[in-house]
Amino acid sequence: MSYPANHFIEQDEATLKALIRLFPLAHIICTNQDEILTSYAPLLWKGKDELTGHLDQQNPQAKLLKDGKKVKLIFNGPEAYISPAHFQTNELPTFNYCKIEIEGKVFAISDETLKQEIIELTQLLEGEQAAYKLTKDEKRLHTLVNYIHGFKIKINAIRGRFKMSKDKSLEHQKKAMEIILKDSNLKNNEFLEVFMSFKK
Repeated sequence: MSYPANHFIEQDEATLKALIRLFPLAHIICTNQDEILTSYAPLLWKGKDELTGHLDQQNPQAKLLKDGKKVKLIFNGPEAYISPAHFQTNELPTFNYCKIEIEGKVFAISDETLKQEIIELTQLLEGEQAAYKLTKDEKRLHTLVNYIHGFKIKINAIRGRFKMSKDKSLEHQKKAMEIILKDSNLKNNEFLEVFMSFKK
């Protein structure tokens, strides 16, 4: 018996890369003796099996992210509760999600490589219609690298867990996608309203 079931495992490389490109903020997990450390940082997929990123030097985890340290990464894609009320067939409540889990080893990168990675990551996050462009001419970039730790992660294992009603009919899957799209927008707006209410 395998877990999760095979139909929830996503192995298509283009799909996995697309999720990381669109949802690049990774949950970075590693251990130090009996302590579990976690951080969050956007990561950039490079080449066939490598990710790059950086953390503030003051982050305790930054000191560990080098010299072959093992890490686990979790990328979070779309997710939503799927109610039986949306279907005419007899269904049970479920929760759909797209996650990617990666295991790898971390290695430090040079300051020059770090600068280039920051530029490329900024280009990714700005998107095609970039209103802002970071270049090596930006003086603050050269100062910034003194305060952050750049690293690359060599991917040893990657698993996509896409519980997107993939055990259901194609019609059911399409309906579930519509629910996720609508639910994500509503919850984003609702949370931001709650968050901003404390700022008044």
